[in-house]
Amino acid sequence: MDEKQIQVLDHQLNGLPKSAPRARTVFRFATPLDLAIIALSCFAAIVAGGLNPLLTARSFDQFQNGKISGSTLKEDISRFTLYYVYLAIGLFVSVYVTTVGFYYTGERITRTLRRTYLRAIIAQNMAFFDTLGAGELTTRITSDITQIQEAITGNLSVSLTAAATFISAYVIAFVEYWKLALILTSTVIVLTVTGTVGVALPVKWTKQSQALESTGATVAEEAISSIGHVTAFGIQEKLVERYDDHLKPAERPGLKAGAVTALMIGMVNAVPYLSYGLSFWEGSRLLVRGELSISGVTTSTLAIVIGAWAVGRVAPNAKSFISSIASAAAILEAIARESPQDPFSTGGDSLENACLDIEFRDVQLVYPSRREVTVLHQLNLVVPASKTTALVGASGCGKSSIIGLLERFYSPTGGEILLGNHNIQSLNLNWLRSQISLVGQEPTLFNTTIFENIAYGLPGQEASLTAQEIQDLVEEAARKANAHDFISGLPQAYQTVVGEKGTQLSGGQRQRICIARAIIKNPQILLLDEATSALDVQAERSVQKALAVASQGRTTIVIAHRLSTVRDADNIVVMADGRIVEQGTHDHLMACNGRYAELVRKQQVSGESAPTAESGEMKSQGTYTEKLLDSESDLGYSPEAEKGTPYPKTQGVPSSASTESTQSKGVTSSWNGLSNAMGLIGKLSRPETILTLVGTVLAIVAGLSVPAQSIIFAKLIDALSLTTARHLRDSVDFWSLMYLALGLGIFVVWLAHGIIFAYTTEKLVHRARKQCFRHILRQEVGFFHLEENSTGALTSLLSSAPTDLKGLSGPVLGAILTFLATIVGGIVLSLVIGWKLALVCTATIPLVAGFGWVRLAMLSLFADKMKKTHQDSAAYASEAVSAIRTVASLTMETRILQHYDTIIYSKSRESIHSIFQASAFYALSQSITFLCAALAFWYGGTLLSKHEYTVVQFFICFSALISGAQTAGVIFSYAPGMSKAMGAARDLRTLFNRRPTIDTWDTSGKPFDKKASSGRIEFRNVSFSYPSRPERVVVNNFNLTVQPGQFVALVGASGCGKSTLIGLLERFSDPTSGQILLDDQDISTLDVASYRSAISLVGQEPTLFSGSIRENLLLGTMDDVSDDEIVQACVKAHIYEVVMSLPNGFATDLGSKGIMLSGGQKQRLAIARALLRNTKILLLDEATAALDSRSEAMVQEALNKASEKRTTIAVAHRLSTIQHADVICVLEAGRVVEVGNHRELMRKEGVYAGMVEMQNRGMGFE
Repeated sequence: MDEKQIQVLDHQLNGLPKSAPRARTVFRFATPLDLAIIALSCFAAIVAGGLNPLLTARSFDQFQNGKISGSTLKEDISRFTLYYVYLAIGLFVSVYVTTVGFYYTGERITRTLRRTYLRAIIAQNMAFFDTLGAGELTTRITSDITQIQEAITGNLSVSLTAAATFISAYVIAFVEYWKLALILTSTVIVLTVTGTVGVALPVKWTKQSQALESTGATVAEEAISSIGHVTAFGIQEKLVERYDDHLKPAERPGLKAGAVTALMIGMVNAVPYLSYGLSFWEGSRLLVRGELSISGVTTSTLAIVIGAWAVGRVAPNAKSFISSIASAAAILEAIARESPQDPFSTGGDSLENACLDIEFRDVQLVYPSRREVTVLHQLNLVVPASKTTALVGASGCGKSSIIGLLERFYSPTGGEILLGNHNIQSLNLNWLRSQISLVGQEPTLFNTTIFENIAYGLPGQEASLTAQEIQDLVEEAARKANAHDFISGLPQAYQTVVGEKGTQLSGGQRQRICIARAIIKNPQILLLDEATSALDVQAERSVQKALAVASQGRTTIVIAHRLSTVRDADNIVVMADGRIVEQGTHDHLMACNGRYAELVRKQQVSGESAPTAESGEMKSQGTYTEKLLDSESDLGYSPEAEKGTPYPKTQGVPSSASTESTQSKGVTSSWNGLSNAMGLIGKLSRPETILTLVGTVLAIVAGLSVPAQSIIFAKLIDALSLTTARHLRDSVDFWSLMYLALGLGIFVVWLAHGIIFAYTTEKLVHRARKQCFRHILRQEVGFFHLEENSTGALTSLLSSAPTDLKGLSGPVLGAILTFLATIVGGIVLSLVIGWKLALVCTATIPLVAGFGWVRLAMLSLFADKMKKTHQDSAAYASEAVSAIRTVASLTMETRILQHYDTIIYSKSRESIHSIFQASAFYALSQSITFLCAALAFWYGGTLLSKHEYTVVQFFICFSALISGAQTAGVIFSYAPGMSKAMGAARDLRTLFNRRPTIDTWDTSGKPFDKKASSGRIEFRNVSFSYPSRPERVVVNNFNLTVQPGQFVALVGASGCGKSTLIGLLERFSDPTSGQILLDDQDISTLDVASYRSAISLVGQEPTLFSGSIRENLLLGTMDDVSDDEIVQACVKAHIYEVVMSLPNGFATDLGSKGIMLSGGQKQRLAIARALLRNTKILLLDEATAALDSRSEAMVQEALNKASEKRTTIAVAHRLSTIQHADVICVLEAGRVVEVGNHRELMRKEGVYAGMVEMQNRGMGFE
């Protein structure tokens, strides 16, 4: 591979070289208005921080010699008390302004950041998504950006206020006596170095931890989005363990970050005490030498006290800062990535007409993430304008890659692709894709109405059309796609919400809506990649006619395995191993009797006793078609399930409930309030109970250090008044030494309890996340069909709720306990030393606590509102990224952003009102502290003037109680995190308490021995309706007995009930009436897990997970499997040679959802996985629909062999795959209309015979 090719691959994988510097902070996303508000808020925060030292440090000058004059003191006390009142008013205004300002701008900036991040993600080329899971996006856009928002709204204002306090205090100290202040500056240097190291290292480790958690989120997203197969295979616990394997490595860097943060906080809390000792020790010497007065020593020392206390306030915010910095770095890096295929770019040419010849000239393709494999080799192909060109060949031969190159999903590593004489790389990407309509093999719909899904084909055109014109275009497109009749039959018609990924509709119905969406686009180029693979014979023929009409005058490229759909193409190109082996018209290639003719013969259905072409157009056939169209609104369960109405809003039930009630009711528990949140956290943290108790004791000890230092402080103030130098120095030396001991002791205490709580918090979040995932996967399939339980919403819950529990976890609770110990210790100490002043001051603390609690309640309401908005927006973003190829091909990027804006702006006005109210109460809780100080200062001064209290008593009481009052206010600075934790605990508790209607954890059922099973299945008078529409019978009095080892096929139109029966067999739900028996046992009485282990399911849309091929093969197995068995299963499924051709063989990583393999290759791996389960019952729901003719014939042979000694039930539209079935059951509207084998049904010349004739005539075998 030459240098140019390597550069092409690198650009796709890593993005283009950056032309502009990357944003280094999130404030780049602030508007001028935001910046103005931030500037005002910063000023207000600085004012709030600077006011305190200016007054407090000077307020004790009256006690400089311990000689107190009553009248003078009273005047000074009154004046300073009034100053305190003014200070409280100023503090209220400044705190209110800064809180409102930072909350308001924080919400606005992160809202813009969310939008910018989503815009950057959907602008990326496809190679970027080969390694990015939708789960990672959900994590970034919810918990990571929420951390950034918390840093702006809370941490930043607290830090600015504390910094202003610190600076103001040191300015006072320098003005008072610069030598002493300079000596004490050593503490600033220590704190600065500690802070720098304590932030830099944790940022690195936190980024590592978040990256590992993001990979786990991808595992979760894959599992939740494929819940039908996960449930059928019974692999919930395996996926939980795989998820856990990603979470465990994230603990180590998280613990490292927590340990260093604990070291930093320990230093921050210990150094001030050492500073106090140093200040008094050196100050006493300066005092003895006459260089400094008592007033100077006390003022400088008090200034240092206040400054050090301010630095201490920053410490609890350090971890949030660290997390937000790490989160911002990853998000800003993604935003800065320049896509080599940017749909928002205005560069490139736009042609007047796109209906031109398309030429592939010496095109070579290597995928960026699989550089060892060349997908296309020097491909040369001309696709004439306004003609239809068909691409056929084995799975993995490069057909879909050609379409991907035309859509510019990937760039060729060699050669060029021309539209007319223009290299498509030189064309504007948005314009190019707007000229193309793509209908893919796996139909992708969005969780909105049918109308919106079809109208998505009109990006950029809606503005010029009226609502009625759009409605007419949508209905016309639906008619052409043979979808209008079944849509009209739905209760909400075109306003029916299709559910996540369209799960409320059958596969055929989804495909027709996608075709309608392609038709409404009115493209110049039409790309059809297995566009009719999910349709029954009648629907396929009707849609094929519509596509033939739609193709007229358009350049059309068709990829098909079902060759009946391409026989009329102007040119049929047969490919193998990335090369063209033959091409020509159908007649020409049949005459050549080459590879194409061989493929056609393999798809012919035996026509024994079939009616002639003329007699095939029977009257009964017309009736059959009419009835089929009347029954299109059938429902089902699996990703291919046939649905027409939303699943009922089931919430789970007690195990004693009846079957009817279990389908419609559920038990949910509402856990609101702090005590219940603590109860959940306590249960999750039970293994760390002893450590938590030790940490709690240490936190209390840390809190008691504040009252202890009040005694030391008061004793030192008193010592400065001693008359003899020797006594003064001896006393100051002793108590300064006590400060040293206190500082060293408190460092050990803070370090120890910080490390303990960092450990318990990591374990709490890990355990909560794992249990959340377990309980999500525990739920019945219908739970995931509820709108509020979309993949994005559940992944968002999994990402954010466990993280939000940190708001009530170890570090926060430790800080709160520390503060409570400070309050209680201060009150007790003050009551002992001076009960009068203690009682007066203590009475004010409930006021502080009350305002803080009201703020907490209001923030909790605000958090609930915003959480719903953020979950909805995350679910929408996740859905868009999961369907990124569809989004790109429809040029929906701008529409996606507009709708995303609508979601995230929906609650913004309501939130502003909540912010104003909560901020007012927070400002009150902060300012009332100074009113308390005013009261304490006035009453304490009065007691001093009356000589009832000594200076020591006054200082002990004042210092201890005011510290307590200030601490009461600080506690509620944790209110935002606490409110989020309470909400998260409520959501988790509801999930944990929810009992699924069909519970895999319930062991009360009879264990089923799959090895002893004969495999006899009986449907006995089975009927099924959804509780939400009991009048609509989906399966109607269905009776069928499947003998052991029989191969039974279910055929019929889309929506007739085939996949519904598969879902009932898998116990995705239970029948409304009747019974399903396995070995004469009602399956509803059997243990769910052991019953499902006896069944293997292969669906139409293969489900693979990120990880190696080997890991995917072993996922569905319950027993130990040898390497030989794996090889044999792959050989039988005709995938072994493909696996061994890959550089890493079975160790090859498949990427997210198996993106590295073609659809056919993924299907064959899924079949191999089913064979490895070695069950007596095999369910095949269009198992070979994604395979080419050659692979289908080989796999069908393997399935036929696998079906020997197995009971097999197969759903199929391609009748050639089931003509050898022992029993063919033809369904219509949930009923059996014909039963027999192929020969018997052909002799009847009924419904089945008409279907065979129609399919054969499509292949050219009239």
